[in-house]
Amino acid sequence: MTGPDPSRTPVVIVDRIGYAFYRTPAGTPFLPADRFEVRLVTPLDKLAEARGDELSMAVGVPGGDHAGFREAARMLHAVGGRPAARLVSITERYLLPAAELRAELGLPGMTIEQTLLFRDKVQMKEHLRDRGIRVPDFAPYSWDAARDLLKRYGAVVLKPRLGAGSADVSVVRRTEELDRFEAERAGDLDEFEVEEFISGQLYHVDSVIDRGRVVAATAGRSIDATTTFQSGAVFRDVGVAPGPVLDELLRFNMAVAAAHPEFKGVFHHEMFATEDGVCFCEVGARAGGGGIIAGFQSRTGYNLDEVVVGAQLRDEVPSRIPVADHLTGYTLLYAGPGRVVSMPAPPREPWVLETQLLAAPGEVLPPPKDWGSAVVIVTVAGDSEAEVTNRLAVVVDQIAPHIVVERWQGTAAAASGIEGVT
Repeated sequence: MTGPDPSRTPVVIVDRIGYAFYRTPAGTPFLPADRFEVRLVTPLDKLAEARGDELSMAVGVPGGDHAGFREAARMLHAVGGRPAARLVSITERYLLPAAELRAELGLPGMTIEQTLLFRDKVQMKEHLRDRGIRVPDFAPYSWDAARDLLKRYGAVVLKPRLGAGSADVSVVRRTEELDRFEAERAGDLDEFEVEEFISGQLYHVDSVIDRGRVVAATAGRSIDATTTFQSGAVFRDVGVAPGPVLDELLRFNMAVAAAHPEFKGVFHHEMFATEDGVCFCEVGARAGGGGIIAGFQSRTGYNLDEVVVGAQLRDEVPSRIPVADHLTGYTLLYAGPGRVVSMPAPPREPWVLETQLLAAPGEVLPPPKDWGSAVVIVTVAGDSEAEVTNRLAVVVDQIAPHIVVERWQGTAAAASGIEGVT
Protein backbone atom coordinates (compact mmCIF):
# COMPACT_ATOMS: atom_id res chain seq x y z
CA MET A 1 0.00 0.00 0.00
CA THR A 2 1.03 3.57 -0.62
CA GLY A 3 0.06 6.81 1.07
CA PRO A 4 -2.10 9.63 -0.31
CA ASP A 5 -0.81 11.19 -3.54
CA PRO A 6 -2.41 14.44 -4.82
CA SER A 7 -1.75 13.42 -8.44
CA ARG A 8 -4.00 10.38 -8.17
CA THR A 9 -7.81 10.29 -8.08
CA PRO A 10 -9.11 9.04 -4.71
CA VAL A 11 -11.74 6.31 -5.04
CA VAL A 12 -13.69 4.38 -2.40
CA ILE A 13 -14.48 0.73 -3.21
CA VAL A 14 -17.21 -1.00 -1.22
CA ASP A 15 -16.33 -4.64 -1.76
CA ARG A 16 -18.07 -7.91 -0.89
CA ILE A 17 -16.13 -10.55 -2.84
CA GLY A 18 -12.49 -9.84 -1.99
CA TYR A 19 -9.96 -7.53 -3.63
CA ALA A 20 -8.27 -10.38 -5.50
CA PHE A 21 -11.16 -10.16 -8.00
CA TYR A 22 -10.22 -6.59 -8.95
CA ARG A 23 -7.31 -7.75 -11.10
CA THR A 24 -6.92 -9.25 -14.54
CA PRO A 25 -5.68 -12.87 -14.91
CA ALA A 26 -2.22 -11.36 -15.54
CA GLY A 27 -2.39 -9.57 -12.17
CA THR A 28 -2.91 -6.03 -13.48
CA PRO A 29 -5.19 -4.02 -11.16
CA PHE A 30 -8.46 -2.66 -12.55
CA LEU A 31 -7.46 0.69 -11.01
CA PRO A 32 -3.83 1.46 -11.99
CA ALA A 33 -1.63 2.86 -9.23
CA ASP A 34 -0.44 5.77 -11.36
CA ARG A 35 -4.01 7.06 -11.75
CA PHE A 36 -5.98 6.03 -8.67
CA GLU A 37 -5.65 6.06 -4.92
CA VAL A 38 -7.93 3.24 -3.74
CA ARG A 39 -9.57 3.29 -0.32
CA LEU A 40 -11.08 -0.13 0.26
CA VAL A 41 -13.88 -1.43 2.49
CA THR A 42 -13.88 -5.23 2.40
CA PRO A 43 -15.11 -8.17 4.49
CA LEU A 44 -12.85 -8.83 7.45
CA ASP A 45 -12.09 -12.37 6.29
CA LYS A 46 -10.98 -10.96 2.88
CA LEU A 47 -8.68 -8.29 4.29
CA ALA A 48 -5.53 -10.29 3.46
CA GLU A 49 -6.36 -9.84 -0.25
CA ALA A 50 -5.95 -6.06 0.08
CA ARG A 51 -2.58 -5.71 -1.62
CA GLY A 52 -1.32 -3.39 -4.33
CA ASP A 53 0.41 -0.07 -4.87
CA GLU A 54 -2.93 1.52 -5.80
CA LEU A 55 -4.27 0.92 -2.26
CA SER A 56 -3.74 3.72 0.25
CA MET A 57 -5.79 2.10 3.00
CA ALA A 58 -8.15 -0.81 3.62
CA VAL A 59 -10.73 -1.37 6.34
CA GLY A 60 -12.08 -4.82 7.19
CA VAL A 61 -15.68 -5.11 8.38
CA PRO A 62 -17.52 -8.30 9.43
CA GLY A 63 -19.35 -9.61 6.37
CA GLY A 64 -22.90 -9.17 7.65
CA ASP A 65 -22.37 -5.75 9.22
CA HIS A 66 -24.01 -3.54 6.57
CA ALA A 67 -24.06 -0.51 8.87
CA GLY A 68 -20.35 -1.01 9.45
CA PHE A 69 -19.69 -1.01 5.70
CA ARG A 70 -21.51 2.31 5.37
CA GLU A 71 -19.64 3.89 8.27
CA ALA A 72 -16.30 2.72 6.90
CA ALA A 73 -17.14 4.11 3.45
CA ARG A 74 -18.07 7.49 4.96
CA MET A 75 -14.81 7.58 6.90
CA LEU A 76 -12.70 6.63 3.87
CA HIS A 77 -14.46 9.19 1.69
CA ALA A 78 -13.35 12.05 3.90
CA VAL A 79 -10.02 10.73 5.19
CA GLY A 80 -7.12 13.17 5.17
CA GLY A 81 -9.37 16.07 4.27
CA ARG A 82 -9.31 14.98 0.62
CA PRO A 83 -12.75 13.65 -0.37
CA ALA A 84 -13.00 10.72 -2.74
CA ALA A 85 -14.12 11.53 -6.29
CA ARG A 86 -16.02 8.30 -6.90
CA LEU A 87 -17.56 5.41 -4.99
CA VAL A 88 -17.52 1.99 -6.66
CA SER A 89 -19.40 -1.21 -5.89
CA ILE A 90 -19.75 -4.10 -8.33
CA THR A 91 -21.78 -6.67 -6.38
CA GLU A 92 -25.56 -6.77 -6.42
CA ARG A 93 -26.21 -6.55 -2.70
CA TYR A 94 -24.24 -3.30 -2.40
CA LEU A 95 -25.49 -1.50 -5.53
CA LEU A 96 -28.30 0.24 -3.66
CA PRO A 97 -26.27 1.12 -0.52
CA ALA A 98 -23.60 2.53 -2.85
CA ALA A 99 -26.20 4.70 -4.61
CA GLU A 100 -27.48 5.91 -1.23
CA LEU A 101 -23.95 6.81 -0.17
CA ARG A 102 -23.37 8.72 -3.43
CA ALA A 103 -26.52 10.75 -2.77
CA GLU A 104 -25.44 11.45 0.80
CA LEU A 105 -21.87 12.39 -0.11
CA GLY A 106 -22.67 14.29 -3.32
CA LEU A 107 -20.78 11.89 -5.61
CA PRO A 108 -21.52 11.23 -9.30
CA GLY A 109 -22.70 7.84 -10.55
CA MET A 110 -25.88 5.77 -10.57
CA THR A 111 -28.60 7.43 -8.51
CA ILE A 112 -30.97 5.75 -6.07
CA GLU A 113 -33.82 6.04 -8.56
CA GLN A 114 -31.76 4.49 -11.38
CA THR A 115 -30.46 1.71 -9.16
CA LEU A 116 -33.92 0.72 -7.92
CA LEU A 117 -34.87 -0.17 -11.51
CA PHE A 118 -32.24 -2.92 -11.25
CA ARG A 119 -32.78 -3.93 -7.63
CA ASP A 120 -36.44 -3.56 -6.65
CA LYS A 121 -38.29 -6.30 -8.53
CA VAL A 122 -41.57 -4.38 -8.46
CA GLN A 123 -40.16 -1.10 -9.79
CA MET A 124 -38.06 -3.08 -12.27
CA LYS A 125 -41.12 -4.72 -13.83
CA GLU A 126 -43.28 -1.60 -13.65
CA HIS A 127 -40.65 0.31 -15.63
CA LEU A 128 -40.44 -2.33 -18.36
CA ARG A 129 -44.16 -3.11 -18.50
CA ASP A 130 -44.90 0.56 -19.08
CA ARG A 131 -42.50 0.48 -22.04
CA GLY A 132 -44.11 -2.50 -23.75
CA ILE A 133 -41.84 -5.28 -22.46
CA ARG A 134 -43.54 -8.55 -21.62
CA VAL A 135 -43.23 -9.22 -17.87
CA PRO A 136 -45.02 -11.71 -15.57
CA ASP A 137 -48.26 -10.57 -13.97
CA PHE A 138 -47.03 -9.27 -10.60
CA ALA A 139 -47.82 -7.14 -7.57
CA PRO A 140 -46.27 -5.99 -4.32
CA TYR A 141 -47.13 -8.71 -1.83
CA SER A 142 -50.53 -8.44 -0.17
CA TRP A 143 -53.13 -10.92 1.03
CA ASP A 144 -55.50 -10.04 -1.80
CA ALA A 145 -52.90 -9.88 -4.58
CA ALA A 146 -51.37 -13.25 -3.68
CA ARG A 147 -54.71 -15.06 -3.67
CA ASP A 148 -55.92 -13.34 -6.81
CA LEU A 149 -52.81 -14.29 -8.77
CA LEU A 150 -52.84 -17.83 -7.38
CA LYS A 151 -56.47 -18.30 -8.43
CA ARG A 152 -55.74 -16.87 -11.87
CA TYR A 153 -52.58 -18.84 -12.68
CA GLY A 154 -52.56 -21.90 -10.40
CA ALA A 155 -49.03 -21.17 -9.19
CA VAL A 156 -47.18 -18.05 -8.04
CA VAL A 157 -43.63 -17.14 -7.16
CA LEU A 158 -42.80 -15.23 -3.98
CA LYS A 159 -39.58 -13.20 -4.13
CA PRO A 160 -37.85 -10.65 -1.90
CA ARG A 161 -38.10 -7.33 -3.72
CA LEU A 162 -34.40 -6.66 -3.08
CA GLY A 163 -33.34 -10.31 -3.16
CA ALA A 164 -30.33 -11.88 -4.86
CA GLY A 165 -29.08 -15.36 -5.68
CA SER A 166 -32.55 -16.98 -5.50
CA ALA A 167 -32.44 -16.74 -1.70
CA ASP A 168 -35.88 -16.95 -0.02
CA VAL A 169 -37.63 -17.54 -3.36
CA SER A 170 -40.53 -20.00 -3.25
CA VAL A 171 -43.17 -21.38 -5.62
CA VAL A 172 -46.66 -21.68 -4.13
CA ARG A 173 -49.56 -23.73 -5.51
CA ARG A 174 -52.01 -23.85 -2.60
CA THR A 175 -53.70 -21.28 -0.40
CA GLU A 176 -52.45 -23.14 2.67
CA GLU A 177 -48.89 -22.41 1.58
CA LEU A 178 -49.70 -18.71 1.40
CA ASP A 179 -51.15 -18.91 4.92
CA ARG A 180 -47.95 -20.51 6.17
CA PHE A 181 -45.75 -17.98 4.35
CA GLU A 182 -47.70 -15.06 5.82
CA ALA A 183 -47.43 -16.49 9.32
CA GLU A 184 -43.67 -16.98 8.97
CA ARG A 185 -43.07 -13.58 7.35
CA ALA A 186 -45.67 -11.54 9.25
CA GLY A 187 -43.19 -8.74 10.01
CA ASP A 188 -41.74 -8.25 6.54
CA LEU A 189 -44.40 -9.10 3.95
CA ASP A 190 -43.97 -5.64 2.40
CA GLU A 191 -40.43 -6.68 1.42
CA PHE A 192 -41.81 -9.31 -1.00
CA GLU A 193 -43.48 -9.40 -4.38
CA VAL A 194 -45.78 -12.04 -5.86
CA GLU A 195 -45.89 -12.93 -9.54
CA GLU A 196 -47.32 -15.55 -11.84
CA PHE A 197 -45.25 -18.70 -12.25
CA ILE A 198 -43.84 -18.75 -15.79
CA SER A 199 -43.41 -22.23 -17.22
CA GLY A 200 -40.47 -22.00 -19.59
CA GLN A 201 -36.75 -22.47 -20.05
CA LEU A 202 -34.63 -19.99 -18.11
CA TYR A 203 -31.95 -18.18 -20.12
CA HIS A 204 -29.63 -15.26 -19.40
CA VAL A 205 -27.98 -12.67 -21.61
CA ASP A 206 -24.85 -10.92 -20.38
CA SER A 207 -24.02 -7.73 -22.19
CA VAL A 208 -22.14 -4.46 -22.20
CA ILE A 209 -24.55 -1.53 -22.58
CA ASP A 210 -23.83 2.02 -23.77
CA ARG A 211 -26.84 4.30 -23.20
CA GLY A 212 -29.39 1.72 -24.22
CA ARG A 213 -27.26 0.24 -27.02
CA VAL A 214 -25.95 -3.32 -26.74
CA VAL A 215 -22.21 -3.29 -27.46
CA ALA A 216 -21.72 -7.06 -27.08
CA ALA A 217 -23.75 -9.93 -25.66
CA THR A 218 -23.52 -13.64 -24.93
CA ALA A 219 -26.34 -15.94 -23.85
CA GLY A 220 -26.58 -18.99 -21.63
CA ARG A 221 -29.15 -21.64 -20.77
CA SER A 222 -29.66 -22.90 -17.22
CA ILE A 223 -29.64 -26.68 -17.40
CA ASP A 224 -30.64 -26.94 -13.75
CA ALA A 225 -32.94 -24.89 -11.52
CA THR A 226 -31.31 -21.94 -9.75
CA THR A 227 -32.60 -23.38 -6.48
CA THR A 228 -30.51 -26.58 -6.65
CA PHE A 229 -28.45 -25.23 -3.75
CA GLN A 230 -31.37 -26.13 -1.46
CA SER A 231 -30.79 -29.83 -2.08
CA GLY A 232 -27.04 -29.70 -2.67
CA ALA A 233 -27.34 -30.82 -6.29
CA VAL A 234 -25.04 -29.34 -8.92
CA PHE A 235 -26.00 -26.39 -11.11
CA ARG A 236 -24.96 -26.30 -14.78
CA ASP A 237 -25.21 -23.60 -17.41
CA VAL A 238 -24.30 -23.81 -21.12
CA GLY A 239 -23.85 -21.16 -23.80
CA VAL A 240 -26.48 -20.77 -26.51
CA ALA A 241 -25.32 -21.49 -30.07
CA PRO A 242 -26.25 -19.26 -33.03
CA GLY A 243 -29.75 -19.88 -34.33
CA PRO A 244 -33.37 -18.76 -33.93
CA VAL A 245 -33.36 -19.11 -30.12
CA LEU A 246 -30.28 -16.94 -29.71
CA ASP A 247 -31.67 -14.38 -32.16
CA GLU A 248 -34.90 -14.10 -30.16
CA LEU A 249 -33.05 -13.77 -26.86
CA LEU A 250 -30.79 -11.04 -28.22
CA ARG A 251 -33.73 -9.11 -29.68
CA PHE A 252 -35.50 -9.20 -26.33
CA ASN A 253 -32.32 -8.09 -24.55
CA MET A 254 -31.98 -5.16 -26.97
CA ALA A 255 -35.53 -4.05 -26.16
CA VAL A 256 -34.85 -4.14 -22.41
CA ALA A 257 -31.57 -2.25 -22.90
CA ALA A 258 -33.39 0.42 -24.92
CA ALA A 259 -35.72 0.93 -21.95
CA HIS A 260 -32.67 2.20 -19.99
CA PRO A 261 -31.35 4.96 -22.29
CA GLU A 262 -29.17 6.57 -19.60
CA PHE A 263 -27.42 3.39 -18.50
CA LYS A 264 -23.76 2.62 -19.17
CA GLY A 265 -22.35 -0.59 -17.80
CA VAL A 266 -23.14 -4.30 -17.71
CA PHE A 267 -26.44 -6.19 -17.81
CA HIS A 268 -27.07 -9.61 -16.33
CA HIS A 269 -30.52 -10.22 -17.81
CA GLU A 270 -32.60 -13.34 -17.08
CA MET A 271 -35.62 -14.33 -19.17
CA PHE A 272 -37.94 -17.25 -19.88
CA ALA A 273 -38.54 -18.77 -23.31
CA THR A 274 -42.15 -19.92 -23.43
CA GLU A 275 -44.53 -21.21 -26.08
CA ASP A 276 -45.75 -17.62 -26.46
CA GLY A 277 -42.29 -16.10 -26.81
CA VAL A 278 -39.80 -14.57 -24.40
CA CYS A 279 -40.90 -13.22 -21.01
CA PHE A 280 -38.80 -11.07 -18.68
CA CYS A 281 -37.55 -12.49 -15.39
CA GLU A 282 -35.16 -9.88 -13.98
CA VAL A 283 -32.15 -7.73 -14.84
CA GLY A 284 -29.15 -6.63 -12.81
CA ALA A 285 -26.74 -3.75 -13.40
CA ARG A 286 -23.71 -5.95 -12.75
CA ALA A 287 -21.83 -8.97 -14.04
CA GLY A 288 -23.41 -12.38 -13.75
CA GLY A 289 -22.13 -14.85 -11.19
CA GLY A 290 -20.80 -18.39 -11.46
CA GLY A 291 -18.58 -18.79 -14.51
CA ILE A 292 -20.11 -15.98 -16.56
CA ILE A 293 -17.19 -13.57 -16.18
CA ALA A 294 -14.63 -16.20 -17.22
CA GLY A 295 -16.81 -17.30 -20.14
CA PHE A 296 -17.40 -13.75 -21.41
CA GLN A 297 -13.70 -12.97 -21.15
CA SER A 298 -12.84 -16.15 -23.10
CA ARG A 299 -15.12 -15.07 -25.95
CA THR A 300 -14.41 -11.32 -25.96
CA GLY A 301 -11.18 -10.59 -24.09
CA TYR A 302 -13.09 -8.34 -21.67
CA ASN A 303 -13.64 -8.87 -17.95
CA LEU A 304 -17.21 -7.81 -17.10
CA ASP A 305 -16.27 -6.69 -13.57
CA GLU A 306 -13.55 -4.48 -15.04
CA VAL A 307 -16.13 -2.99 -17.43
CA VAL A 308 -18.42 -2.26 -14.45
CA VAL A 309 -15.57 -0.56 -12.59
CA GLY A 310 -14.72 1.54 -15.67
CA ALA A 311 -18.35 2.58 -16.09
CA GLN A 312 -18.62 3.63 -12.44
CA LEU A 313 -15.27 5.47 -12.48
CA ARG A 314 -15.36 7.22 -15.85
CA ASP A 315 -18.90 6.77 -17.23
CA GLU A 316 -17.31 4.86 -20.11
CA VAL A 317 -17.62 1.40 -21.65
CA PRO A 318 -15.82 -0.08 -24.68
CA SER A 319 -17.36 1.09 -27.94
CA ARG A 320 -16.90 -2.20 -29.82
CA ILE A 321 -16.40 -5.79 -28.57
CA PRO A 322 -16.16 -8.69 -31.06
CA VAL A 323 -17.52 -12.03 -29.79
CA ALA A 324 -15.76 -15.31 -30.69
CA ASP A 325 -17.70 -18.25 -32.10
CA HIS A 326 -16.86 -20.87 -29.47
CA LEU A 327 -19.19 -21.48 -26.50
CA THR A 328 -18.61 -21.74 -22.76
CA GLY A 329 -20.44 -23.14 -19.77
CA TYR A 330 -19.96 -23.62 -16.07
CA THR A 331 -20.97 -25.72 -13.10
CA LEU A 332 -21.45 -24.91 -9.41
CA LEU A 333 -20.97 -27.58 -6.74
CA TYR A 334 -22.28 -27.17 -3.20
CA ALA A 335 -21.40 -28.67 0.18
CA GLY A 336 -22.31 -28.27 3.82
CA PRO A 337 -23.23 -27.98 6.53
CA GLY A 338 -20.14 -29.39 8.17
CA ARG A 339 -16.36 -29.24 8.30
CA VAL A 340 -14.42 -29.50 5.05
CA VAL A 341 -12.10 -32.50 5.11
CA SER A 342 -10.70 -32.24 1.58
CA MET A 343 -11.13 -30.32 -1.65
CA PRO A 344 -10.31 -31.41 -5.20
CA ALA A 345 -7.39 -30.33 -7.32
CA PRO A 346 -8.32 -28.13 -10.31
CA PRO A 347 -9.08 -30.17 -13.45
CA ARG A 348 -6.16 -30.17 -15.89
CA GLU A 349 -8.01 -30.44 -19.20
CA PRO A 350 -6.99 -27.74 -21.72
CA TRP A 351 -10.64 -26.78 -22.24
CA VAL A 352 -11.08 -25.76 -18.58
CA LEU A 353 -11.01 -21.97 -18.50
CA GLU A 354 -11.17 -21.34 -14.76
CA THR A 355 -11.54 -23.24 -11.50
CA GLN A 356 -12.59 -21.43 -8.35
CA LEU A 357 -12.04 -23.37 -5.11
CA LEU A 358 -14.07 -21.42 -2.57
CA ALA A 359 -13.58 -23.52 0.56
CA ALA A 360 -10.54 -24.97 2.31
CA PRO A 361 -9.89 -28.03 4.51
CA GLY A 362 -10.79 -27.26 8.11
CA GLU A 363 -13.35 -24.62 7.18
CA VAL A 364 -16.79 -25.04 8.74
CA LEU A 365 -19.54 -24.52 6.19
CA PRO A 366 -23.13 -23.48 6.94
CA PRO A 367 -25.90 -24.88 4.75
CA PRO A 368 -25.84 -23.22 1.29
CA LYS A 369 -27.99 -20.12 1.64
CA ASP A 370 -28.32 -19.07 -2.00
CA TRP A 371 -27.32 -19.87 -5.58
CA GLY A 372 -23.89 -18.30 -5.11
CA SER A 373 -22.95 -20.42 -2.06
CA ALA A 374 -20.90 -22.88 -4.13
CA VAL A 375 -17.63 -24.38 -2.93
CA VAL A 376 -16.35 -25.08 -6.46
CA ILE A 377 -17.03 -23.28 -9.75
CA VAL A 378 -15.56 -24.62 -12.99
CA THR A 379 -15.88 -22.92 -16.37
CA VAL A 380 -15.23 -24.79 -19.63
CA ALA A 381 -15.13 -24.06 -23.37
CA GLY A 382 -16.27 -26.04 -26.38
CA ASP A 383 -17.37 -25.75 -29.99
CA SER A 384 -21.01 -26.71 -29.45
CA GLU A 385 -23.67 -26.86 -26.75
CA ALA A 386 -23.35 -30.66 -26.69
CA GLU A 387 -19.58 -30.54 -26.28
CA VAL A 388 -19.77 -27.98 -23.47
CA THR A 389 -22.48 -30.01 -21.69
CA ASN A 390 -20.42 -33.22 -21.97
CA ARG A 391 -17.34 -31.48 -20.63
CA LEU A 392 -19.30 -30.19 -17.64
CA ALA A 393 -20.32 -33.78 -16.91
CA VAL A 394 -16.68 -34.88 -17.08
CA VAL A 395 -15.67 -32.12 -14.66
CA VAL A 396 -18.41 -33.01 -12.16
CA ASP A 397 -17.45 -36.69 -12.27
CA GLN A 398 -13.80 -35.79 -11.68
CA ILE A 399 -14.12 -33.38 -8.80
CA ALA A 400 -17.35 -34.17 -6.93
CA PRO A 401 -15.98 -37.28 -5.13
CA HIS A 402 -13.10 -35.18 -3.78
CA ILE A 403 -15.28 -32.60 -2.05
CA VAL A 404 -15.44 -34.31 1.32
CA VAL A 405 -17.33 -32.78 4.24
CA GLU A 406 -17.73 -34.07 7.77
CA ARG A 407 -21.46 -33.68 8.31
CA TRP A 408 -22.99 -32.38 11.53
CA GLN A 409 -26.24 -33.66 12.96
CA GLY A 410 -28.37 -30.67 13.97
CA THR A 411 -26.34 -28.47 16.29
CA ALA A 412 -24.38 -31.32 17.82
CA ALA A 413 -20.63 -30.90 18.00
CA ALA A 414 -19.93 -34.49 16.99
CA ALA A 415 -19.58 -35.56 13.37
CA SER A 416 -22.01 -38.09 11.92
CA GLY A 417 -19.62 -39.39 9.32
CA ILE A 418 -17.80 -38.38 6.20
CA GLU A 419 -19.42 -38.22 2.79
CA GLY A 420 -18.84 -36.49 -0.51
CA VAL A 421 -21.09 -34.26 -2.52
CA THR A 422 -23.40 -36.11 -4.85
